[in-house]
Amino acid sequence: MTMTSGKPDHGMSRNTRRLFSTTSLIALALAASAAFPLSVQAIGGTPAPDTSNTSANTTFDQFTQPDVVYNPKIIGLSGDGSTLLVTGYGELGYLPYLWNGSAGSSPVITSQFNASDINEDGSVYVGSGLSKAYRFKNGVVEDLGTLGGAYAYASYVSDDGNAVAGQGYTANSDFHALYWSTTSGATADGVMVDIGTLNGDSSSDVYAISGDGTTVVGVSGDEAYRWQVGGTITGLGVLGGDGSSKALAVSADGSVVAGTSTGGVDRVFRWTDAGGMRDIGNLTLADEDAGQGINFGRMSADGSTIVGSVNVSPDNKDPSYTAAYRWHVGSDGITGTMQNLGGFGGDYAKASAVNADGSVVVGSANDTNGLYHGFRSTEATGLTTVEDWLRANGATIAVDTTATAESVSNNGNVVAGMTQNGQFYYARVDALGAGIITPEQFLPTIQSAAATPTTTQLGSANTAMFGAQGSPMRNLLNAGQRSAWGTVDSGYDKSDASDGGFGLGEIGMGYGIADGVTGRFAIGGTYTNQDLEGGGDFNFKGFYLSPEVTANVVSNLYVTLGGYYAGGKMDIHRGYMNGGAQDFSNGNTDTQTFGGKLRFDWLDAVTIADTAISPYIGLSRANSKVDAYTESGGSFPVAYDEMSDHATIARLGADYVHPLSDSITLLARTEVAHRFEDKSSATSANILGLSSVDLPGHDLKQWWVRGGLGAEFAVGGGTASLMVNASTEGGDPSVWLRSGWKVNF
Repeated sequence: MTMTSGKPDHGMSRNTRRLFSTTSLIALALAASAAFPLSVQAIGGTPAPDTSNTSANTTFDQFTQPDVVYNPKIIGLSGDGSTLLVTGYGELGYLPYLWNGSAGSSPVITSQFNASDINEDGSVYVGSGLSKAYRFKNGVVEDLGTLGGAYAYASYVSDDGNAVAGQGYTANSDFHALYWSTTSGATADGVMVDIGTLNGDSSSDVYAISGDGTTVVGVSGDEAYRWQVGGTITGLGVLGGDGSSKALAVSADGSVVAGTSTGGVDRVFRWTDAGGMRDIGNLTLADEDAGQGINFGRMSADGSTIVGSVNVSPDNKDPSYTAAYRWHVGSDGITGTMQNLGGFGGDYAKASAVNADGSVVVGSANDTNGLYHGFRSTEATGLTTVEDWLRANGATIAVDTTATAESVSNNGNVVAGMTQNGQFYYARVDALGAGIITPEQFLPTIQSAAATPTTTQLGSANTAMFGAQGSPMRNLLNAGQRSAWGTVDSGYDKSDASDGGFGLGEIGMGYGIADGVTGRFAIGGTYTNQDLEGGGDFNFKGFYLSPEVTANVVSNLYVTLGGYYAGGKMDIHRGYMNGGAQDFSNGNTDTQTFGGKLRFDWLDAVTIADTAISPYIGLSRANSKVDAYTESGGSFPVAYDEMSDHATIARLGADYVHPLSDSITLLARTEVAHRFEDKSSATSANILGLSSVDLPGHDLKQWWVRGGLGAEFAVGGGTASLMVNASTEGGDPSVWLRSGWKVNF
């Protein structure tokens, strides 16, 4: 790449409490009317390019962050603004990770590794570990070889990821700059090239590669050099003819070089073929005799603009300070002007990055209280905090949180850096809106909105098959006999993937097909309101159809076969923090769930103290699908791909029946359940304008127990029933009430 170097515990929600109080009316109505329907220094990296046409195929590839990380650093923002390459020192040494907050993958190299640069679309990054140079492309690691010596280092990568520049030892133990490419030109594909040295010097180093991969710049001995594919190493000279120089940056096409030259005083130069090496000059200060040490920061991809900082030592004994500068070339393409960007009243300002055409500069500056802020500067707006830039474009930012701004997209609309509490952030202004997020806070809201809907649909299927229709031995009919019933299951579920209330109501009819064979058919409606991570929620309204048949196998052994189909609509209100203020993006989609169950009951297997005990064993399978949808509203809407999941559950339990009187019967149930899947299904989504995100499945509780206590009593010519159920965390709701009434005729 062109180097221009350098879920909170919500408790029971108000909606849930309301749901408990009105659940019977809601569920019965649904049954009848449900529609069928830290101090951080930027290292290398080019100003990242325009993200307005970010490919939906750009995907985060997370590396697990070490348990203990010291001095994490932003290595660079990928060219499309989608991927942030970070490194930190942990228990295994230096490890890189591409930040997206999703979990589940491991480092490709598990020993010490130093990442150094990332390419345009985030698919390739390079670095060194175990004394070797490596290139990572789409998760595959490639050893680039050596120059004949023991060690090699990969430092910089071209925009397309196909060319790499670095350093290595030769067979003679000399340290030389190197070039490696997958394409023909300087050498055979994939073969490392020794760039060589100037004037027979024993060493050369590299500091940048052009975006097109044709040009490498650096230093050999004490002189800056430029090397092009198919050519030889060329010295660029030294300002004033005395001292030393280093080439630190090169334009995207390789025609402009920038760096530093030292001859008693630190200077910054810009080199072109037409103008040679030129000093970019000093800041114009009121104290004309003040000492100025100029530091190089970055150069724009087109070579027109250089930014950095100046260490100023006033001649009048005032305290020293650091000022941010921007130098821009004039109409002749050679000379230019130096501009002091200003600050926030403190004694420090540094320009860290510049966009592709030099019109947007970002960096860090402190205020009169010594507090650091990330800044963005343009000719039209001057220097402002990142937060004020967002506010000016319509964002509601409650408090200032940025400490640095270290990378910027080509069009200047995406800025990345560190917050004052040491988190990485993305800030942007585009057609979708203005806002700022930190991956640590934002990505869990995407995961929650993806995981909870399918989990809820599977839970509703299981509640219907083993809740509303969970007592087949209490609904046996003689041949030719008929029955009708209505039931309501309502309750609350609290787990890692759900937090809210539900209501499920059904009406159905049964028929005694033959002696020992009973058929039943139910139609029901469901309603769910669940809280989501980050302050949002969703609600679901739908219907289901469920046929089943129970047959006597032998003696008191019965088998029940049942099916389940559900459909409905879901409205999602995803909440997240945008600069300390609550923001929301909304979506709606359709869902479908299919299921089936197989159950064996041993009716009245044993009777103890007038209590008949009927053990049972059951197996169910449910498959749920949530259609793809795209959110609207908010500053960071997300497009979700289709989400599918399934649950296979085995149950072993017993029903207890104890007649209390001629009209009242006590009921109880105990059950242990096991889900065969240990992790929910993975899915993916696309943060509009940024990138896609792979969302791994979450760990599941595979074992849980359930208990129920209730009663049946004669009323209105039929039989009413109530049972309170409770479950440990797993595939069933935390607590729910089953109520119903049936009549045989």
